[in-house]
Amino acid sequence: MKKIIYLLLFIFTSLILTGCGNSGNTITILNWGDYISSDVIKAFEEETGINVKLVTTDTNESMYSKILNRQAEYDIVVPSDYMIDQMATDGLIYELDYSKLSNYEEGMFVSELQTLFDSEDCKRYSGYFVPYFWGSLGIMYSTKKFSDLDQIVEEYGWRVLFERDILPTGCRVGMYNSSRDALAAAELYLGYSLNTTNLEQIEECMNLLSKTEFYAWGSDDLKLDIAAGKLDIALVYSGDFFDAYYSDLEAEGDESTNIKTYGIYAPKYHNNVFFDSLVIPKTSSNIDGAYAFINFMLDYDNSYDNSSFVGYCPTLQAVYDDIFEDEDFADVVEIDAYNPALIINEEGSKAEVYKFLGNDVYSFIEKKFTKVIFR
Repeated sequence: MKKIIYLLLFIFTSLILTGCGNSGNTITILNWGDYISSDVIKAFEEETGINVKLVTTDTNESMYSKILNRQAEYDIVVPSDYMIDQMATDGLIYELDYSKLSNYEEGMFVSELQTLFDSEDCKRYSGYFVPYFWGSLGIMYSTKKFSDLDQIVEEYGWRVLFERDILPTGCRVGMYNSSRDALAAAELYLGYSLNTTNLEQIEECMNLLSKTEFYAWGSDDLKLDIAAGKLDIALVYSGDFFDAYYSDLEAEGDESTNIKTYGIYAPKYHNNVFFDSLVIPKTSSNIDGAYAFINFMLDYDNSYDNSSFVGYCPTLQAVYDDIFEDEDFADVVEIDAYNPALIINEEGSKAEVYKFLGNDVYSFIEKKFTKVIFR
């Protein structure tokens, strides 16, 4: 298994779009960056004859805005848990007809995830999505410049994102340029629930973010900056660890060096667990093609190949069980720093899935976060 940190340039054969929208032979997917294998897309195109146009974005809020404002005729979108709820509540996505998904089976998803899907918080939108990947938030760090940074991060945890006096002089910290994730970092630091609707607590978190100096705000580029030595610490998603790990592995060819150089802190006692999913937005002009793609991704082989490339935890139980027994994957799985991506199956975990907090709270968060970014 070989993970490539930089995706090769996708060159997709596209049919000319008519005034009525996409041709029936093309689907447009709005996805996160570095979040799907080009080989899997190519296999889908060859098997179905449907061409794929891939568009990337870097936040759930950006996805929401693109769908709300109908910026393009997206056929598949890959939002996270709380944003699925918001899109469903606002009538922006279709409830799925599972009879059109021949590969869909009851009980096929990771059992701990299924428990989440069956909870009261997820039930109201459970018919709108097929889970794609899952993981957790974490603090990614590199010890290339500061050899004891792993010890500091493990000792102080979320404090390293906000307290500069506990870090070595010159240590560069990056923060995720996403309102919900940046807010979560502050909530984890202050000990608040990731789903608080208390406006005073939210404002306190935003004030903390505003007063803290970050060397960089970013998204997928944060992990690349750590790999390039531009950052030493950054808030990332758990799967981002693999990008840095395999980037160095290809550059230096020494696995032991990489294992010691990179790490991710993601505690079990207070953290986030997320799941991203495939949904069909009401911007779609090729719904049959969208169902064909979702059904394709529910196939064991396709899910395995995609999971091996991307590096996040697969949602299919069979793939989940097999991929962590792969000898090429074993060296990474054994790293304790990555195991927190599996935290929801451990007793005593207090990990929270983001909930949709309501449009009023969402507007409040966005307004405050805009001031943080443009202060």
